[in-house]
Amino acid sequence: MKVSKKAIPVVAFALGACVFVSTALADMALGTGYDRLKEAAKHTASQMEAELQNYTLEASFTLKDNNRILLQSSSVKKIDTVKQASIETEVSKTGSGETTTGHYRYNDMERTIWKSDEENKYYVSEYVDNPFGQERSPFANPFRRDGAAEFERIVDALVGSLKEQVQVEERSDGGITYSGTLTEAQVPAVVNAVASFAVKQSMNEQSHMDPEQRLPELTSDVFVKKISGTAVESESGLLEQATGEAILSGKDAAGEVHDLTLSVIVTLTDIGTTAVEAPDLRNAAFEKVSRSGITEMYVGTYRNDIVMEKDGKFLKVGERTLEITGVDGDKVSGKYSEAVKPGFESEYGEPYDFTFEYEPDSSKPMSFFTYANPQGEQEYGQLSPGGAGRLYLNLKIEIIDDTSYRSNDKPYFNGEFNRVFEE
Repeated sequence: MKVSKKAIPVVAFALGACVFVSTALADMALGTGYDRLKEAAKHTASQMEAELQNYTLEASFTLKDNNRILLQSSSVKKIDTVKQASIETEVSKTGSGETTTGHYRYNDMERTIWKSDEENKYYVSEYVDNPFGQERSPFANPFRRDGAAEFERIVDALVGSLKEQVQVEERSDGGITYSGTLTEAQVPAVVNAVASFAVKQSMNEQSHMDPEQRLPELTSDVFVKKISGTAVESESGLLEQATGEAILSGKDAAGEVHDLTLSVIVTLTDIGTTAVEAPDLRNAAFEKVSRSGITEMYVGTYRNDIVMEKDGKFLKVGERTLEITGVDGDKVSGKYSEAVKPGFESEYGEPYDFTFEYEPDSSKPMSFFTYANPQGEQEYGQLSPGGAGRLYLNLKIEIIDDTSYRSNDKPYFNGEFNRVFEE
């Protein structure tokens, strides 16, 4: 189950801000506090990957424009490292209360079971191999990912005078509380420059969104107004809670000031008492599907509109067509093409037109298909089922490592496709 494309630019901005908040908090903790906090984070991640038998990890964030909520998201993941099993539930809502994502997913060494809030039905995908990979925990330690050491060195270097801003408090129960706040005047110029570039890139990726759900388009005076955060370490050295808030301020084209506020809370609870059990399907509606989740009933044609914004209006400038031509066991065959109206080719870019075969690898936690772009270069894509009569397509994927990837969707791209039914 994927987040609606309507929410993806907002989510992308929010996730980027999460990284920024955590990095800034680490910066503030340099010195004795930094060393202790970093070691606590590494120790906690290592324990979650292999040593803790079971636990619950909860995360939530809220993104606001001034006092208006744009998006709220919460997730709960229960993990059993002995069984190599996990249960994940996630819900995202817009400021109007519209649910953009709601799903349940169970994983173990033999199968995946998932259900979206849109259907009262489970889907079961069985694996020949462990879906987490050989000797892989359901939790991926971020400190062991490719590039983690380089990122850590960058964080260590971008500190300067911020090292004195952290407060380290020894608690009576033997634990430690880390806290710190950076005001506008304390944020380095290089951080403001990076933040300004990142938010403007996010603006460029949301042209297809409903205006009520879009981030304000900040065009000038973009800067980090405030960053604050806390981290709570238990007596055993585990980080049990982390909170953060980042405020990014800027002006839109009309000169109106917007404060974008991202609040994040992450907690680690129920260590040793978390139960991870597969759902009871004996009296439930369920369907066995291939590893891709796409069955023969998905064979057919799907389309969506190519939409641009011009002079304060939305214009349809073309169509995208996704055709599923065949499903043979776990292998899905298909075609993808784009048709752009004359006069918009230079702005939209050269249309894509390719065929593909998608066959998920059960030995890997994530699978992709390859295709050729208009220049003949190989790129990676991902395909997944949505609700009834819908598919989600993701293109121009950059694979970071075995457990993570980055989506670099084309400008004006919309990956939510609806089935075309003959009248």
